[in-house]
Amino acid sequence: MSVVTGPTPTPTPTATPTPTGSASADATALASDPGATAIIFGAGDLSARSTPYEIGVATHFAYASKSGYDAATTTQWMKAANVTAFRDDIFWNDFAPDWDVNGSHLAPAISGFLKQTSARPMFILTNGNPFIPESWPPISAAGRAAFVAFAKRAVAATAGRNAMYEIWNEWNVTAAPDKPMLMTAGEEGDVRAARYYAALASDTVAAIKDSTPDTKVIVGAGGSDPSWDWIADAVARGAAKRADGVSVHLYNQCERTDLRTATAAIARLYQLQTRLASVTGGQTPPIYISEWGWPGGSLSCSVASSVVATSVPQFLLHTAALPWVAGSWIYELKDSGTNANDLEHHFGLYDAAGNAKPALCGFSEAAQIVRNATAMSVQQVGSGLTVVRAATPQGLQVIAWSSLAGRTGRLTVGGTAAYSTRTLCQSATAGTADRTVTVGEMPVVIDVPGVSRLGVNARLL
Repeated sequence: MSVVTGPTPTPTPTATPTPTGSASADATALASDPGATAIIFGAGDLSARSTPYEIGVATHFAYASKSGYDAATTTQWMKAANVTAFRDDIFWNDFAPDWDVNGSHLAPAISGFLKQTSARPMFILTNGNPFIPESWPPISAAGRAAFVAFAKRAVAATAGRNAMYEIWNEWNVTAAPDKPMLMTAGEEGDVRAARYYAALASDTVAAIKDSTPDTKVIVGAGGSDPSWDWIADAVARGAAKRADGVSVHLYNQCERTDLRTATAAIARLYQLQTRLASVTGGQTPPIYISEWGWPGGSLSCSVASSVVATSVPQFLLHTAALPWVAGSWIYELKDSGTNANDLEHHFGLYDAAGNAKPALCGFSEAAQIVRNATAMSVQQVGSGLTVVRAATPQGLQVIAWSSLAGRTGRLTVGGTAAYSTRTLCQSATAGTADRTVTVGEMPVVIDVPGVSRLGVNARLL
């Protein structure tokens, strides 16, 4: 399939208000506003990360059936989207084919892409090998040992790229493809159960860490897990004991229509944090959201493009402001196909022909905000207004949005310091005389350069 290069989304430059702000300019004095929440902060009040939040996309160089990826165009698209990482597969049966089951034969498409991109890889080490006994699924001691050997060879073959490695993909779905998706932790004898994944994950993590201690290894990546029973049981059984984090997939496109949003997904993320804390003695491991997103189209589980366009930046900005979330990988960079009746074909930021979809701009601009921030924190105001506070090299910043369809919020910027404001994917303007900013579902950014502390009154209207 020929790939058409889509337009490059260019973040709208921030307007330069007059006069120029300074560190001594007043930006905290707030007028009385009964019913509003007063938010006053400086950079030191925010959560600074020891390592940057990974902004990733799913690619499919390893899938022959998901054609249309070429290294040069994909690299260009990823730069346009401001991503820092990608997630793709290293299949056991492709890496060590039938003619050399102990070999280290990285797929040529992956090798070619690695030569062109500087983005950080997350490689999924997954699937069985029909030429290796007990490899599908690898639940016996012999099967696990064979998988561990494969994993160590895969790590060695991709050394030097600061890659992350994820152990398997959606075990509760793929371990028994002839059975329905497992929605619980599972029972003994059911190969989909968390106990069998935990054994494989703990063996593999230990072997990789013993040979290359600095290699980052992530466990989890379960399929639909409504109450987080499966991942909680896997972690409780030691899957994450030496791992660098726990990965999850977060989708809600088949929920009730009003719950197919970033707000509902983020609510489940907080539930996950609580659930993991309950099985780890409160020491929640870093969470990697290795798949998230919403499909467009017209099927029963499709989501309107206008909802996807606002949910995508909301989700990225909110999760980036949570210090216990290490990164997220949107599914996916490009639509996997053109079949209107296949939901899996409609998750991309680009369509299958390479045209930018409505969500791309908001994703790209939100990603740029995250990459520019030196510290971030998030809070809820009322029942539907989200406010992210951020420190940047230029000054302080507030990003806010309403999560309620048809409802708006209002922010009033404190003091007299100059500021500018813009809705993502729209032009920036200087602040108004009354210093108020209306907030809708698309995130709004308020930049106050050169100040050490900033205050805003925030309220849902």
